[in-house]
Amino acid sequence: MDATKVNIIFQPTITDDQLWEFFNRNDICEVGYGKETATKPLHFPNVSVGAFYQDMLVGYARAMFDGVSATIMAFCLELQGTDLVYENGSLIESDTYGIGKEMGRLLIDRRRKMGNTFVDVIAVQDCEERFYESLGLKETVGHKVYYIDERCYTRGAT
Repeated sequence: MDATKVNIIFQPTITDDQLWEFFNRNDICEVGYGKETATKPLHFPNVSVGAFYQDMLVGYARAMFDGVSATIMAFCLELQGTDLVYENGSLIESDTYGIGKEMGRLLIDRRRKMGNTFVDVIAVQDCEERFYESLGLKETVGHKVYYIDERCYTRGAT
């Protein structure tokens, strides 16, 4: 696959099959839900960016956006480079070809034009910080993240 021929699109039309195949190729944890549940975000309101090599989805980012604030819910990339620790498309360990950065900038810039003034993301420590910092996000010292995690690939930890 030639990374220079990847087309990055804001609010693309992504089929359930394209997303499902992308998740499977890249060992993305939503596969544990099965296709019907894993592809649900395509059918609910969100702001998204897709990266395509021909008609194959190779990058996917989506954010929930209420007109002012946004939370990046997923940022997945197939073409990251070599020597990855996790070899998992849902963790941005490297962005050798700049595809992730281009996707992130498009996602942030388009939301900014829509009135977005606050963006957050939960980054995996010692793995994704450099990538998100390259997009202009900063760690918020003094804040803690609280959540309920009942995903199929966790043990229901809260």
